[in-house]
Amino acid sequence: MSSEPREADLIDRLARYGLGQGEARCYAAMLAQRAFRVSEVAQRAGVPRSRSYELIRSLIRAGLCSEVAGSRVARFRAVPPNEAIGRLEAFLGERERRRNAALSSLLHALDSRESGGGRGADDEPVRTLRRRDQVFGAYERLLSDSREEIVAVLAMPWKPVLRPNPTERLAAGVRIRAVHESEVCSTSPQREWVSFYCDRGVDTRVVDEAPAQFSVFDGRRSILHLTMPGAGTHHLESVLIDDAGFGQTLRQAFECLWDRGIPFGQGLRQAGGPALPGAQRHPRQLPWRGREGRFVGDD
Repeated sequence: MSSEPREADLIDRLARYGLGQGEARCYAAMLAQRAFRVSEVAQRAGVPRSRSYELIRSLIRAGLCSEVAGSRVARFRAVPPNEAIGRLEAFLGERERRRNAALSSLLHALDSRESGGGRGADDEPVRTLRRRDQVFGAYERLLSDSREEIVAVLAMPWKPVLRPNPTERLAAGVRIRAVHESEVCSTSPQREWVSFYCDRGVDTRVVDEAPAQFSVFDGRRSILHLTMPGAGTHHLESVLIDDAGFGQTLRQAFECLWDRGIPFGQGLRQAGGPALPGAQRHPRQLPWRGREGRFVGDD
């Protein structure tokens, strides 16, 4: 049996345990008795170098590879396949446990609301937001409180509003990523709105279809939009959820969409739209290290 079929079988097996194709290819590319630079992993895996940083970070989070200490240039080594499968099984089991706990907590909180206990308290784990000012106020508070990362998914159609502004949080080292539907690349003024935030450092990708609309702040607090004005209704209803398990579940959904997406600038070119300044600049496509906002390469 040649090495290529064995590698393909391994990639398929890893995909069945929840890895994306890009992650699985990067893992397989690092299976050797040495450590690899990011550029080598990208070349061997057949993925763009800019994306390989994101994929390797994901593998590190899952415990499937590690950075070799003491090297001037960042190098990475994969764990053996049997160990990788075991860790993936444990990872999936823990994710399922957290998801079940989060859903149980959410259902319990919703049940408490329906029974009328504590309605309207600011410290409720689940709060319903039915007015635009409530949604904007929640976003502004959560944006201001965020210290690590914000992720967001927005589906068409939606109405652009230039608030809140993330510039201060970006300057403080908070990483902000967004996924939009590809229709945004050919629709004005949504296209200009996304470009505005890209130009200020929000890393943005587009996908064919986003199945839900939500934002997650520091992996814990989430805003899930149930109905949005312009989506066949004038009714607005969103849910603010303070639960780490539920937040991680939404964040994992975001990562799946992120892995499938393409950069906003590429989406613009495919749509034949104007080359907007914000779409040309993608500072967060470079490798990201730490809250201080440093970028590091491997050359």
